[in-house]
Parts: sequence; structure tokens; C-alpha cells
Amino acid sequence: MKTHPNQERKRRLPSQNKKRPVEAIRKNHIPKVCSARERLRKEKPESASPIVLAKVNDRIRDLAEPLPARCSLEWIELDSPPGRRAYELTLCLVLIHAVNRLYPAKRLIIDHSLGLGFFCKDGDEKAMRLTEISRIRDEMKRIIRRKEKITPVTLPREKALSLLNGCGIKPRWIGFRNPGEPLTLHRLGETVDYMGHPLLPSTEFLEVFDLVSEPPGMILRLPDEEDRHRLPPYKAQKKLLGVFQEYGLWEHIVGINNPGDLNRASDENGISRLIKIAEGLHEKRIAALADRAMRIGSVRRIILISGPSSSGKTTFTKRLDIQLRVNGARPLSISLDDYFLDRSKTPLDQEGKPDYESLHALDIRRFNRDLAALLQGRKVRVPRYDFIKGVSDRGPELVLEAGHPVIVEGLHSLNDELTPDFPRRMKFKIYASDLTQLNITDHLRVPTSDVRLLRRMIRDCQFRNHSVQDTLKNWPAVRRGENRHIFPFQEKADEVFNSTLCYEIGVLRKPAMRLLKTVEPDHPEFPEAVRLRYLLDSFLDIPGDWVPPNSILREFIGGSSFEY
Repeated sequence: MKTHPNQERKRRLPSQNKKRPVEAIRKNHIPKVCSARERLRKEKPESASPIVLAKVNDRIRDLAEPLPARCSLEWIELDSPPGRRAYELTLCLVLIHAVNRLYPAKRLIIDHSLGLGFFCKDGDEKAMRLTEISRIRDEMKRIIRRKEKITPVTLPREKALSLLNGCGIKPRWIGFRNPGEPLTLHRLGETVDYMGHPLLPSTEFLEVFDLVSEPPGMILRLPDEEDRHRLPPYKAQKKLLGVFQEYGLWEHIVGINNPGDLNRASDENGISRLIKIAEGLHEKRIAALADRAMRIGSVRRIILISGPSSSGKTTFTKRLDIQLRVNGARPLSISLDDYFLDRSKTPLDQEGKPDYESLHALDIRRFNRDLAALLQGRKVRVPRYDFIKGVSDRGPELVLEAGHPVIVEGLHSLNDELTPDFPRRMKFKIYASDLTQLNITDHLRVPTSDVRLLRRMIRDCQFRNHSVQDTLKNWPAVRRGENRHIFPFQEKADEVFNSTLCYEIGVLRKPAMRLLKTVEPDHPEFPEAVRLRYLLDSFLDIPGDWVPPNSILREFIGGSSFEY
């Protein structure tokens, strides 16, 4: 009997398992009365960039989702934080779809961010060949050129998880605390996946991307954060990638790769041991850094520590100080925060507001003068900055013993423009950051910036009298400052310290959820609060009382044995 062409096509799908989920989605998709896309066609609002999402009753939604009979509705442009996130995740879905088509047996893992991109690898630990990467890139370009639609499908949670399991995705812990709440999946051709955020309505908006080899995997490169039409020059980040791989291997050894692994450790009362192991890894790494600093200390007497917001730099500096003293050193520690210019002299940003992220917000001349005097063994009166008054006050007098190091901690420490009076051979640079390796699924990572945001939110509310709304509002500006002033210098570090703790999201969950729930639905930051709440709903609580008093995590949740 002659086979119908459509039947032949179904047999050629990358996986027999993928046929049933797609058909089930079509069958179970809720019939729509009116979608945001249809409203958009009728209203035709003016916008600076394409409208790609909708804010419906204070929540971010796909344009194709059905609208309630009565609802508030706002349009979300591509050049907005939710639009940027949708761009990145839609590009990930296109990558997944391309791999499914070309290599249906391959287990793709979108592992972690690396610069302006995501490091991806073969889950079977096979090195990705250049020919494979080239074919995947070409297939992604074809998918984008065809302007393929991306269909959101909202289903009861159990049915959605069943569909994902049929596609080879193991998402058991996705939002497990809300079993009655439906899940929204996304379909692109034969590919079905959970991306955790509304996506672009089609692939036509994906103008800029690239795939480059980064053994043993590849980098999915993203456009510039301030100009989505531009792809910045590629710069390999070998040191950062090495730290990610080292920590990923360690997490694999202790068996913590996703929320399920961490939650099972909590259920089995193994969390106390896990905390001790994770903290022991930090102590071992800090001791090793102190050992290296001592070996090169006769020449490199300036130890410079930098990293993005909420990386635990202050506690790391204090613990490094202790390890140096164990080795016989007597270091002095200086914070760049004390060298801020008076607020009236602070340079302004493009919007005419004080730019505290700028290198020139610091009194660079005085800092270099004080540092030179200390290294010469002279007594120095260092400043203390009053953040409430916005002025520099008199600080304590310090004297550095001959031959011992100075530790400098601050935003711009790795930038040689901060220390122009000192040659590179005198400097030992350390980059500290929270480089989490936890993934919700193979294709959905826990962003490192989200963990730092949770840390900052809890700390600022508890110790700096900042509201959670203010922290969420200011976070994009903080990230822009990091992109300009910190990330360009991270590969210039001599060493990288990963301040993440594999158990920390469980500890952060309870205080973070309490704060996030205070954000009212009519507040502009409500959608972001909802997104973070849903991320946290994949984790069980871990009591903060179990965290050691010298832990980096104590810098954010309180109860530290150090003074700040």
C-alpha cells in the first residue's frame, strides 16, 4: 500500500517519543477566544522596538496566550529586560530544536553563562566537533529564516510533566510546591520544552547570534546587551571556564546537579554533611590562594580582589587575611569604598545622575599616594566614607610592617588604571564571583546573576534599609555597571575564586520568598518578583541556623562571626 507523504514525514521525526507530546499538546491546548497578538494587530501601538510580549494583569505573557475577558494589558518591547530574556531563551529553544533535528540521540546541556553567551556541551561528555557545530549553526539560521512560530501551551502540571518526560526531559522539581498551578511549555516544530519564561512569538526576531567552538563544548553567543543588532568580538575566557568545569566536576562527585539532588539531600537529612563539605571546599581553596600569595609575596605585595555585586568579596577578603596570618604574614586590608569622592564631586552618568560605578568616582590620586606610603612603611591616615552624608571622613592611622602585603578589595581592583603608580609585577589579582552550576533541567540553568540578586536583596533589606522593590528596580543598572567595569577585567586575574555554595539557594529561599511576597501586583517590579518566586519554588528550605558563622553566606543572611 502506498504511504502518504505526511505519514512518511512522521516516521522521520528525530525521536518516536516526540510525536506523542506534540499531538497531545494540540489536543489539550486551551481554545483561545482572543490573544494579545490579535489585540496588538487591532491597536497597532507605536513602539521604539518590536512588541514581543504582553503584561497581562501584572504578569508577563506570550502574545499568543488567550486573554481573560477583562484584564489590564501593557505591551513589552524587545529592548526591555523581559524582552532581552525572551530573546536569549528563544535562541536556546532554536538551538535545542536544531540539535534535535540533526542529532536526535545527542543529549545537549546548556550549562552556564560565559561572558555574553552560554556554554553548551554534550551530556555524554563527548567533545563537540567543528563540523557538528557548523551544521547546528546552519540549521539554526534556516529555522530563523523560515520565521517559524513558537507556540505557548499551558497545561495542568502533571500533564505537562508527562509530556516533557516523553521528550526525554526530567523536570520533576519544576515548581513542585504548586502542584495545582499549570505549566506553560513552548513548541517549536517537533520540539517541546519548558523554558521558564515567555518567549518571542516567532524566530524572525532573532537577528544576531553565533556558535563558536570552546572545547569540550561550544558557546552560544548573544548580542550586545545595549545593542541587540551587534555581536561583540569574541574573547575566550579560559580561566572562568576552567573554574566552572572544576566546580561542575566537584558537584557531580557530591551528587548535586539540580534542585532534585539538593532536595533529596534535605529529605534524607544529609544536608548537614553537605554544608560541611561545601564550606570545607571554600576553606581549602582560600588556603591554597594564601599559599600562592606567600610564595610570590616578596615581589607581589599588593593583593587586589574584585568581583560583581554580592559575590561575597568582603568575607572572602577577611578569610584570606586569616589564612595569610596562618602562614606568618601580617597584611593590611583597604576597601576602595572608603576612597569615594564627596558626593558633590561624583561624575554624572548619561542620565545626569551620580555614577558611583565609575572608576572616576574614586579619589585615585589619594589612593595611590596612601598605598605607596604604606608599602614604604610610613604611617598613613586612611579615609572612612560616610555613605549617609556622602562625604569622606578621617579614618584610622595604619602602618604596614616591612615585607608584608596590602589587600585591596573593591569594584575596580583589577583595572590597572586604579593603580597606575605600580607595575604589574607588584600585583596579585583575584577575581571572586558566585558561579553557580545548578540547572533546573538540561536546558534551563539557574542564572548566576539571579543567585547574586537574591543575596543582595536579603542583605540590603536586613542591613542597608533598602526595600526589595528598590533592589529589584536598581538591579539592571548594577548589571550594566558590572558589564562595563568588572567583567572586561576578569580574565586578567591571576586566580579566580568561586564563592558559590551548592546548598545556598535552599538557605536563601525562605527569607527571599518572604520579601518577594511583599511586592504588590500593581508595582512595576511585580513580574520580576513572580519570576524569582517561581525559581525558588523548585527548592526546599534549608535552615539558616546550619550555616557556619564564618561562611560567605553569613554576609547576606546575618549572624556572621566577622564585623562588616
